[in-house]
Amino acid sequence: MTMLFNEQVVISREQAKWLKLRGWGYRLLVDFLGRPPRMSLIAQWHKRVALSNTVPMSSGGRRLKNYLESIPDHEIRRVCYDEAEEYERLFMGSDAKVPTCESLYRAREDGIDAFKCISDIRRIYMESGIVFNKLNGERDDHIALEMEFMAVMSEEMQDKLGLPDSLLESLNLQIRFLESHLLPWTERFASMLASATTSPLYIGLAEMMSEFLVEDLHKLRTWRAQLG
Repeated sequence: MTMLFNEQVVISREQAKWLKLRGWGYRLLVDFLGRPPRMSLIAQWHKRVALSNTVPMSSGGRRLKNYLESIPDHEIRRVCYDEAEEYERLFMGSDAKVPTCESLYRAREDGIDAFKCISDIRRIYMESGIVFNKLNGERDDHIALEMEFMAVMSEEMQDKLGLPDSLLESLNLQIRFLESHLLPWTERFASMLASATTSPLYIGLAEMMSEFLVEDLHKLRTWRAQLG
């Protein structure tokens, strides 16, 4: 079955489902990679994952869903404390276990120019017209901000389904960002994260990230090819 928008852009039921699901997937990554989780966040996702089409059902997605669903209501406060403490150990301070900024990581591991990397990221943000309200001095190449960019782009795509040229431009920009920035380092980020923790939350996030980003790029490329 297909869906027709303004008699211009036709998308399949599968594409419509993915368009909604990918927004939830990126939002999940933003929520748990951006800062130590608060109790309200754990509680929200504890309830949210019970709904259909909120977590990509890959191996990592199922792991996350099962973990978040399994938390008893009376244990949410303790789980929040434990996971927030683990977030700080993994990502914060001079002895953080996992790097969180693309340009710094890839400059060290791949020998790229860190300044050019972050300049290109900022250029892509500008091209999209997205401006982030950074209250705590967040870096543009922080893993959570890069995921936030994709989450916002995914949400905006739903308003462009009747505008083929605008939709194609959005697809191209997201594909470019995945190919040039997210995918060149997030697989290694995820591997480091999974190796550095025993937390089912962060192991699940790492596994889901690796699967989800590759699948998202594949689906975006397919959609772009259909638009011609």
